[in-house]
Amino acid sequence: MNGTAEALHTDTHVVIEPKILYIGTPIALITTLSPDGSVNIGPMSSSWTLGRTVVLGWGAGSQTLANLERDGECVINYPHADRWSQVESIAMLTGKSPVPAEKEDQFRSSNDKWSAGGFTAQPSQVVTPPRIAECAIQCEAEVQAIHRPEGPDGESFRIVETYVRRIHAERSIVRAHDHIDTDAWSPALYVFREYFGTGIRRGRTRRT
Repeated sequence: MNGTAEALHTDTHVVIEPKILYIGTPIALITTLSPDGSVNIGPMSSSWTLGRTVVLGWGAGSQTLANLERDGECVINYPHADRWSQVESIAMLTGKSPVPAEKEDQFRSSNDKWSAGGFTAQPSQVVTPPRIAECAIQCEAEVQAIHRPEGPDGESFRIVETYVRRIHAERSIVRAHDHIDTDAWSPALYVFREYFGTGIRRGRTRRT
């Protein structure tokens, strides 16, 4: 690296150690069945999608992970940005009882996050857990594999591969030929532990 390039690098960027690395990802509410017969809602934002495969990152001690390991199915519900306060209302609830030691200073146990969040259950068509009516996009999915990641984070979370078998969308956000109207759909985004929606369109890819 020459002197000029090195100076430019030093002047424009600094090394940081953020407590959490959420660059900006969509929020999803994952519905699963718990052993007591209740339906757990797990809010999360550690996911990515390729084709119909949705990869979810879950804490190793979470109730959602235990349910996914046992039953192998879920619904991935994506809320509009204006539903952020409902998401936040269940953010500090856990389906685990008793509350795990690592969460007991902030979380409390609940097997009814539906009432706490003001959510309504809708029957699913190909999996057992219900959909969340207040979420604009709902993906019924089956677990394909669960992995323990390599590296220092390996004990704290698991990587869950799911395959989406059926997709539901609110009529108000659907255009012709099964396209989502991106002027009508504004997913809730989680950016460094703050809630956002989408902004103005900056352009379109040729593949649109």
